[in-house]
Amino acid sequence: MSIRRRLVIGFVVLFALSGLAVAIAVDAARASNDALRRVARLTEDGRRLARVGALVREFSMHQSHLTLGMDRGEHLGHSHHARHLLSEAVSQLGETDPTVERRVALDTLRARLTTLESQFDRAFLPALDAGRQAEARRLHDAAVGEVTALVAGLEADQAAVAEAIADAEARADERAQAATLRSAAALGAALLMATLVAGWVSRTVSDPVARLTAAAADLAEAPPGTRVPEAGPPEVAGLGRTLNRVLGDLEAQRRARVEAETLAALGRVAGGVAHEINNPLGVILGHARLIERLGGAAADDAQAIAREARQCQAIVQQLLDYARPGVLQSDPIDPAEAAALAAERIDGVTLRCADGLPTVRADRQRLDQVLYNLLGNAAQFGAAIRLDVEPVDGGVRFTVRDDGPGVPAADVERIFEPFFTTRPEGTGLGLAIARSVAQAHRGTLRAAPAEVAGGGQVELWLPAEGSS
Repeated sequence: MSIRRRLVIGFVVLFALSGLAVAIAVDAARASNDALRRVARLTEDGRRLARVGALVREFSMHQSHLTLGMDRGEHLGHSHHARHLLSEAVSQLGETDPTVERRVALDTLRARLTTLESQFDRAFLPALDAGRQAEARRLHDAAVGEVTALVAGLEADQAAVAEAIADAEARADERAQAATLRSAAALGAALLMATLVAGWVSRTVSDPVARLTAAAADLAEAPPGTRVPEAGPPEVAGLGRTLNRVLGDLEAQRRARVEAETLAALGRVAGGVAHEINNPLGVILGHARLIERLGGAAADDAQAIAREARQCQAIVQQLLDYARPGVLQSDPIDPAEAAALAAERIDGVTLRCADGLPTVRADRQRLDQVLYNLLGNAAQFGAAIRLDVEPVDGGVRFTVRDDGPGVPAADVERIFEPFFTTRPEGTGLGLAIARSVAQAHRGTLRAAPAEVAGGGQVELWLPAEGSS
C-alpha cells in the first residue's frame, strides 16, 4: 500500500471520528436547545395560567366591592378593565404548549368565564341597581364559588406545568450528560486512532525510510555489490530500487573504466610485445622453412618449429585484437547473410533466420570473426549446434546453442575475461575479443547459465541500422 493511500486512510478515519464527535455534540446541542425551548414554553404557559387566575380573582374582588356598596363607578370600571385583560390572557393561553394535560380545558374555561360575565351583566348589576341587595349578594356568592373552583383548576394546571418543567429540565440534563459522554468517547477514539495512525505511519513509512537512509549513508565504505533494502511502501521500495539501479550503473561504469584502462595498458604492452617478438619469430619461421626445404632428418623438426612460431604469432595478434578492437569500417550488413557465411565454415550448424530482419552497420570482417569464433567454441563442446537470428529490442540477436555441458552460473562472466579458459589448448582470448568487438559495435555479448539454457548458449546483440 502506498504512503499516499496509508495517509489518506488514516486521515479519513480521523476525520470520520472527529466528524462523529462533532455530530454528537451538535445533536446534543440541538436536543438541549429543544429541551430548553420546551422549558421556556412551559414556563410561559405557567405564567399565563397564573395571570388568568389572578385576573379571575381580580374580577371577583371588584364584584365583591360592588356588593359591599363601594364606589360603583370606580369598581365597575376596574371590573370592565379586568374582563378585557382576562379575554386577552385567555386568548394567549390558547398559544401555550398543548402537550400538558389540563384539568381546565380551554373551551371549558371560556364557557365558564362567559357564564360569569353574563350573570354579572344580566343578573348581578340589574339586581344591584334595583336595590335588591339580598339577590345581589346571593348572585355574588354563587359567582365566588364558581371563581374558587375555576381558580383551583387553574392552580392544578399550574402544578401540572411545573411538574412538566421539572421533567423537561431533568431530560435536558440527562441528554446533556449522555451527549457529553458520547462526545468524550468519540474524541477519545479519535485520539487513540491518531496515536495508532502515527505509530502505523512510523512503523511502515518512517522505519523503512530510516533503514534506507542508514544503508545509503554506509555505501561510501561498503564493498562493491552492496545494495540498499527495497522494502517498505511502494514509494520507499521504488526509491531503493532506483538507488540500486544507480549503484549498478556506477559499478558498470567503474568496471568499464577499469577495463578501458586495462585495455590501454594491454595495448601498449601488446604493441611492444608484437614489435619485439614478431621480428624474431619472422627470422625463426624463415630459417625453419629453409631447413624444411633442405629436407633430411631435420625437416620434421623444422615443421614443428614453424608450427609453434605461427602459434606464437597468432597469440600476439589476438592480444592486439583484444587491446585494439576499434571498428575499422561501418557497412550495412544483412544479418542473415553474415550468419550464413559463418555457418558454412563449421560442420553441423543448423541456421534459423527470422523474416524481416533489419540491417546492421558493422565491420564485416570483425563480425564474421566473432560469429565464427562463437560457432567454433560451440563445436568444441557439442555435436548439435544451432544459430538463431531474430529481431529483438530494436536490433538483431544472434543466438548460438549447443548440446554440450554449458557454462556454470559461476563462470558466465568469467569466460569473457582474458586468459580464462576451460580448455587445455585454449588461450582464453577468443570470447574476450568477441565481447570487445561487440562493445565496439555498441552491442552486447552474454552467456546463459547451463542451468537455464540446458546446454551452451551465447547471445550476440547488435543495434539495427539507424537506431540511436
